[in-house]
Amino acid sequence: MKKVYVIFAVFLLLLGISACFRFSIIGVNRDGLERDARKYQKIDGSWQVSKSVTDNLGALLFYDKHLNDFTYSIYLNRKGFSFGYFFRSGGSTSGISNGIRAFNYGSSMALISMNKVNVARIECVSETGPMQEAVHMIEPGEPFAIAIPVTDDSMTVKIYDQNGNEIPITEISSYD
Repeated sequence: MKKVYVIFAVFLLLLGISACFRFSIIGVNRDGLERDARKYQKIDGSWQVSKSVTDNLGALLFYDKHLNDFTYSIYLNRKGFSFGYFFRSGGSTSGISNGIRAFNYGSSMALISMNKVNVARIECVSETGPMQEAVHMIEPGEPFAIAIPVTDDSMTVKIYDQNGNEIPITEISSYD
């Protein structure tokens, strides 16, 4: 009789774990984002990666050594009853290839670029939020993916080249 209970308990446990994956309750942990993106987007292992992960968002940019081809991946850590990060979008766009593309998810933002515009510095400034200023230094000409927590509605993002000239964001996509 005890054996039947153990078998039944194991069956229920496996059924519960299966349901968590099927209904997207369990995602990928922070350390597994690059491996997951490479596997599911079939990204060559020789490609380099620029990645940035916050508590809410993971931004990854994969590119070949000649900077001719690239693929981006964005993962979100959902609020509520879920664990880990979930794939949100990926692929390649001209906004990333030729300029800077911003993906705005409300509480987080990803800035991704192959950096042909030679970004050297990204400043995030908030006059009222808890984070007054954050500066991200970028190697000019090097591809980047930066995940930025959006602290409040007054936060602004300014992007500069190595001479201090402001560079506009080429494309902004907003999601909820």
